[in-house]
Amino acid sequence: MTFDIDRFRVEKRYRNTAPVSELMEDLGVLTVFDAEMNVFKHRWQRRAFIVGGVGAGLFVLSKLLDNVLDSELTPKLTDGLLLASIGLLVVMVVFLVRASRFGRCDLENRRYELPSSLLRRLGRDIAPEEPVSLELDFQPIDHKAKWTRKGMAGTWTTNEFEDPWLSLQARLRDGTHLRLSMTEWLQKRSRTRSNGRGKYKTKYKQKSGTYLQAQLRVKPERHPGLGQLEKAAREAVKLPPTVALTRLEVSDDRLGLRARMDSDWEANADVESPGQDATRTCLMMLLSLYQVLNFSTSQRKQLPARASR
Repeated sequence: MTFDIDRFRVEKRYRNTAPVSELMEDLGVLTVFDAEMNVFKHRWQRRAFIVGGVGAGLFVLSKLLDNVLDSELTPKLTDGLLLASIGLLVVMVVFLVRASRFGRCDLENRRYELPSSLLRRLGRDIAPEEPVSLELDFQPIDHKAKWTRKGMAGTWTTNEFEDPWLSLQARLRDGTHLRLSMTEWLQKRSRTRSNGRGKYKTKYKQKSGTYLQAQLRVKPERHPGLGQLEKAAREAVKLPPTVALTRLEVSDDRLGLRARMDSDWEANADVESPGQDATRTCLMMLLSLYQVLNFSTSQRKQLPARASR
């Protein structure tokens, strides 16, 4: 399916089920699109500042000439300069509006960098023609559609937002069904108080976090006794520093992890802190789950040997 960039420009959402190669091509299109929107935004901003600067200069010049010159032509000249400056300031506003339109299409880089990095790493474990489902949401985390509830935290009024912006599902070469997802959480706080002079002042602050989920779904007959391996699964979990395990799911047909990391995560190749590396965290979560699957497989292989004794 051809990537409809015009539809994406309006919705800011990407959904497709296709082989890894096609998804990577689409993510490449998003990368180019984002770079172009960023260039256009800065280009129109630069034009707006130039035009606005000339307009302001003409306005100042008209005032100077009005004070310095004493001629019958002075009013016409200064009025002409004033009208020109007003016209240029109007043009500046038009240019800024144009720049803001491109700015709304300026994507958060890490939201296409992370799936690109994951697909590159997982591509060898997925058959070339195997369809992979990928969903991405590029709307900002505080978009009105992502608001969940309003409440109180002490004397602070809170508004909470949840943004499940990433979902990746695929069947691996060994038959295991993989699902990866990421949800951003944001709580905005505000409080209005009066000071000693009777004036009211509003303060704002916010809390945020990122939740990663990894799940493997398997055939119970290939992994007997998997549901009894919760202790082994908990011991197998290895995560980067500052990344905390928040939930562990172990049943006969699936394994799942949920972890929390700071919201300043990154997905490019230059990540310095392991705790900020979202790609590494996802892969470590999957490796932890596969250690449990491998353990259950070794247990199954030992069963016939024990039975033959």
